[in-house]
Amino acid sequence: MNLSQILTFLEVAKHNSFRKAAQELTLTQPAVSAQIRSLEEELGAPLFLRQRVRLTSGGKAFLPYARQVAALLEEGKRAVQDTEEMLRGKLTIGATSGAAITILPRLLTYFRDIRPRLRVTVHTLSGNQVVQGVLEGRLDAGINYLDQPLDHLQNQVLFYDTLTLIAPLDHPAARESYFRLEKLKETPLISLVPEATEQKLIDRILREKGIRTESSIELTSLEEVKRMVREGLGLALIPRLCLDPMTDDGLRQLRVPGLKNQLPVVLLYPKERYHSSALRRLLNDIRGIYTPEGEWS
Repeated sequence: MNLSQILTFLEVAKHNSFRKAAQELTLTQPAVSAQIRSLEEELGAPLFLRQRVRLTSGGKAFLPYARQVAALLEEGKRAVQDTEEMLRGKLTIGATSGAAITILPRLLTYFRDIRPRLRVTVHTLSGNQVVQGVLEGRLDAGINYLDQPLDHLQNQVLFYDTLTLIAPLDHPAARESYFRLEKLKETPLISLVPEATEQKLIDRILREKGIRTESSIELTSLEEVKRMVREGLGLALIPRLCLDPMTDDGLRQLRVPGLKNQLPVVLLYPKERYHSSALRRLLNDIRGIYTPEGEWS
């Protein structure tokens, strides 16, 4: 018994016709008949009634096993194809600067160690550019702070971030253990430009608390914001994950009671486009690295 015989048997059973099976398999009808005859001899029983082609009782009993063999073959083919795709896979991810500071080193280290042959390119972009890039197919996936529902993309929360106030170490506020929420009304802050995703989230949270702040400086990246704070130019309210313990030891974090809102960091990916095996595995890997209940909560 060989695989060709089993596949031929399934085609004849599907069409109840030796002729149609021959057309589907691009074989001659005598070749199909010969394969079925050889299979019947090996099984020791007829599989088809020949006058009006249909399965015999023995053929009906054999059918589910033949289907299992064919399904296992198809599964094996997919496994090989997926492996080959992973070996030469190339994926592009977009991430906002806030998410990138802490997320990307961990993500890229993971892929260097676990998926060394998968080429992952990461672009640091604005939140709008991340969304547009995934929508237009220029990015395979994105990591972004979610400031509004995105019905046109799949989005899954990886973890939640929180807000923290940062000050230079020699600032009077740095000597306090916390910073009153109401005091933000009278404190000019170094901030991101209004169109930045992180700033939209911060402004919305403050509005919900009845707080309106003034910006002393508006910048395009959180790294610039932190640098201005380190240089003593003021205070800033930023997502906590943007702080790097290795490079931001010159900043003092201040708790702001009342600001317990959580900022969702989401994985974005196409909703309706075909997901390659490399992308599916990437998405599963990212979900495995980051969980909403993990150390980032």
